[in-house]
Amino acid sequence: MANLGEFIDINKTRGLPRTYKFNQFIRWFTLIFAVLAIAYSIWLIFNKVDSDSSRFTQFVPFIIMFLALNSFLRNLFSLNKIKLTHEMISFRYLGKKSVNILWSSLVKMELNDSKRKMIRLKYIVDDVEKSLDYTLSFPKPLEIANSIAEMAPQIEFDEFMATVVITDKEKKTFFKKNKK
Repeated sequence: MANLGEFIDINKTRGLPRTYKFNQFIRWFTLIFAVLAIAYSIWLIFNKVDSDSSRFTQFVPFIIMFLALNSFLRNLFSLNKIKLTHEMISFRYLGKKSVNILWSSLVKMELNDSKRKMIRLKYIVDDVEKSLDYTLSFPKPLEIANSIAEMAPQIEFDEFMATVVITDKEKKTFFKKNKK
């Protein structure tokens, strides 16, 4: 990491509570555009498509509707905000219930190396291990990962996350270099 100092004691320098958001203009524009595309497709089906229409004209409104519905649902149910407080981390969505995780209940942070790169947080609630995934495309993933590591020192890391998160050893080395 070229600028290691930016992530050291991040919760003290940036302060808590702190919120990270997906770009709200893009989110709402996409949702509204998808609804309009679905409405237009329905209008086309009932007003412009008949038995004499070509196959292309009959299928295009359904394809548009499918793509718009897919975009709408993806934006409605994907992560919208991450809020860090002194007590917990909150994952907030537009179309489903928020997930609040106490810092003391976090157990492990790992990379979920599927089609979409995700960070998986494992935590314990009522003696049951649960997990939550959030995508690396969410704004400021390194900052969020280091904030989580700082607030939950008990957390374990997989091989990848151990190289991403700043350890106590790296902090000491950084402070020694900067004192000289």
